[in-house]
Amino acid sequence: MRSLMRLLLLGVGVLLGVGLAMAQPRPPVTIDFSDETRLRLEAERDRSHWVRASDIDKDGDLDLIVGNRPGDSPLIKVLINDGQGRFKDDAGRRLPALPSEIAFSAELGDIDNDGDHDIVLAMGSATGGAPDRILINTGVGLYQDETTTRFQGTVIINRSFSNKLCDIDGDGDLDLLVGTVQGDPARLWLNQGRGIFVEEGGSRLSPGSFSVASIDCADVDGDRDFDFVLGTGDPVQGGINQVNRLLINTRGFFTDETAYRVSFEQGTNTLAIKYLDVDGDNDLDVFACNDPGRAVLWINNGRGFYTDRTAEQLPFGAFGCRDFDFADYDSDNDLDLVIVRPQQSSIVVQQPNLLLINDGRGFFTAIELPVEGGNQGGNAILFKDLNGDKKPDIYIAREGQDVLLINKR
Repeated sequence: MRSLMRLLLLGVGVLLGVGLAMAQPRPPVTIDFSDETRLRLEAERDRSHWVRASDIDKDGDLDLIVGNRPGDSPLIKVLINDGQGRFKDDAGRRLPALPSEIAFSAELGDIDNDGDHDIVLAMGSATGGAPDRILINTGVGLYQDETTTRFQGTVIINRSFSNKLCDIDGDGDLDLLVGTVQGDPARLWLNQGRGIFVEEGGSRLSPGSFSVASIDCADVDGDRDFDFVLGTGDPVQGGINQVNRLLINTRGFFTDETAYRVSFEQGTNTLAIKYLDVDGDNDLDVFACNDPGRAVLWINNGRGFYTDRTAEQLPFGAFGCRDFDFADYDSDNDLDLVIVRPQQSSIVVQQPNLLLINDGRGFFTAIELPVEGGNQGGNAILFKDLNGDKKPDIYIAREGQDVLLINKR
């Protein structure tokens, strides 16, 4: 009997030990970024609006394309990486002359299937915009403007603010969705092969008068085609309380199924929106950055139906967010986020930029970025390995001097 009791107690002890071990929270994550802006970036006083990363010159490291506001020269910078995370602007040699209208957004991708990344610019302004631009990579990181030969048909001038390249009709080339503001219709350009585009938005998109400030595409419902999520809002006029949209693809034609697939629709002003798997269940959730307002997190049930889990899984401090990016900061095989806040002004009090640490289940804890460079606010943020050490660094595009934080973890 005593032996039996000892065995029972031992079994209970083991189970309790396992339970306690499982219940133990992860140790706190400390962040270690060094502001190396002065060592790695050229001195500047620009008004950077967006940043994209690509290996422009095919030397195995990430270069940067940065968009500026009018009045700054050049309007677009091409920052070439020396392989060690030091950057020099080479736009004067690599880019053709461009119009003075604002390039509100850019997409990089191989639109002509020749093995290098081309650039598509969403051009727009409060005065009416300009034709969007296609810059073709000649193969060595030098670009030429081929807009007039690549966009077929009538030249379309929109107030373009966002764009996204993805293969929406399953023919193996990249098509282009252009989001617009102030009532102009969104445009869907179908790639006819080798980077020649025909506009078919009128027949393939659900009609809607909402402004589109950000776009992402991926297969969210498991049917092997790409669906769009649209961040709605009007950054030009501060339009708020437009519902973000989920457009489901059926053989290259899109239906707005937001009301059917999203459990809670909330008006926002979303400046950045992306698909990502935050809870490790191999389906794509949605994170959205709003300014003003709180960031939003939608969790996918595995079949493309979403529940808003913002209140449960995001820290309350994740508000007033202009842009975000994601990577595995702490090497625990889940995705962490960095978000950038608006810069201080006469009506905006500076809030710290944040690193959101994922616990592996999609629940996030906010940690402030370093005071020196990471908390100055900005317009866009990049979270990628820029110096080749396989750890994600942070680039912040902002008015004034852009900032580069090197990951020392």
